[in-house]
Amino acid sequence: MGMFDSVFVECPKCKTENEFQSKSGDCFLNNYTLENCPDDVMVDVNRHSPCHCDCGAFYEVDIKERKAVLVAGS
Repeated sequence: MGMFDSVFVECPKCKTENEFQSKSGDCFLNNYTLENCPDDVMVDVNRHSPCHCDCGAFYEVDIKERKAVLVAGS
């Protein structure tokens, strides 16, 4: 089984929290938010992006700004 860390990110449309997985960093199955996520984990946070939220929005993380952003068309 592969190890990863999770970053929980609020959908910018409905504020539902969704899980983004990262395989960079130590990968100890830690859970983070955008506010407390280490920089080395943030590097790979968009590996399965965009996230499709139940509200219909597609979004990803702006790594530099540490915020969720809608992807065009959602």
